[in-house]
Amino acid sequence: MKPPDLKLRLLADHHRLEKLFTLVMDAFEADAREDTQRLWTELEHGLERHFAAEERFLFPQFDPLDPAETAALRAEHVTIMRQLEELGVGVDLKLVRAEVARAFIDSLRAHATREDAVLYRWADESLETGASQIVEALSDD
Repeated sequence: MKPPDLKLRLLADHHRLEKLFTLVMDAFEADAREDTQRLWTELEHGLERHFAAEERFLFPQFDPLDPAETAALRAEHVTIMRQLEELGVGVDLKLVRAEVARAFIDSLRAHATREDAVLYRWADESLETGASQIVEALSDD
């Protein structure tokens, strides 16, 4: 049985990440390097947890219904994580400019919008198993 707050929990995690996006950009624009590094690390961990939960609990059930969309979302996850790692090295070395970070954050926002419209709507309406596990996986530690 699906918890009634599944879509709300999924969206809440996107909102949590959105707050991090804003904090990261504020730190970049203030040239607050230590804050930028700390927040970037928090963003890395947050995205890893978020993507892992989606890939473990949502994608396997969504894939038979829309394999092309699932493949596209998986590919976006791979691209985002690769960019996150590459930029993270640049953040550590103080080489990433605010414009580059902003473009990356914009791509994260576009990905979240896509998930909200397709994957989360489906999950709210049709997810058969794993809803409790995804709610738990996305819960704050």
